[in-house]
Amino acid sequence: MNITGRTLTILRLTCLVLAFVVIGIAIDVSIKANLGVGAWTVFHLGIALHTGLTQGQVSQVVGLAIIAISYFLGIKPALGTLLNMLLIGWFFDASVALGLVPPATSLVVGLIYLLAATLLMGFGGAMYLSASLGAGPRDSLMLAFIRRTAWPVRFIRTGMEITVLALGWLMGGPVGFGTLVLSLGLGPAMELFFEFFRRLTTRSELAGTVMSVPVPKQSSFLKVG
Repeated sequence: MNITGRTLTILRLTCLVLAFVVIGIAIDVSIKANLGVGAWTVFHLGIALHTGLTQGQVSQVVGLAIIAISYFLGIKPALGTLLNMLLIGWFFDASVALGLVPPATSLVVGLIYLLAATLLMGFGGAMYLSASLGAGPRDSLMLAFIRRTAWPVRFIRTGMEITVLALGWLMGGPVGFGTLVLSLGLGPAMELFFEFFRRLTTRSELAGTVMSVPVPKQSSFLKVG
C-alpha cells in the first residue's frame, strides 16, 4: 500500500490520540468504581506524604526520572512520550468535567467498572505503543525490561505494578481491592491486546502499514480469536 510519509504520520497520530482518549476515560472508570486507586497513584501519594509535593508534581518528577532510566536502558523519548504526559491527563479531566462516567452505585457495578477499566487500559496502552511514535515514561521502562529480558509483557508489567504498589503502601499510600485488581490485571490485558493488534496487522494491509507491535510474539495463555 502506497502511503505518503505525511499521511502515515497523520494516521499514526490519530491512533495515538484515540488510544489516549481510551486511557483517559479508563482512568475515570477505575476511579468511579470506588474500590481503590491504581498502583502508580498509590506510589505517587506515598511519596507526596513525605515530601510536601502534590500528587501531580510527584507524577511529573517520577515520570522524568523513569524517562532518564529508560534512556540509559536503550529507549529514547519521542513524540509519544511527550503527548502521553500531556494528553492522558487532559482527556481524563475532560471525562470528569463532562460527566461521561457516573459513579458506581453498588459493589457489582464497581466490579464491572474495574473489569472494564482494566481492559480499556490494556487496549489503549497496546494501541498507542503500536502506533510507533514513542512510549510514555512507564511504558518505556516496561519496553526496556522486555527487550533486555525477553520476558512476557504480563510478567514485566505485573512486576512493575506490584513493586510500585508495595513501595507506595510502605510509604503510606492508600490501597484497596481495586488497586490489586488493576495491578494484577493490566499486564495480561496489555499482552492480550498486543496479540490482537499483531494479528490485525497481518490481516489488514492498512493496519500493517500504520502499526507495528513493539514487543516480540510471546507464548501466552491468552488467546485472541
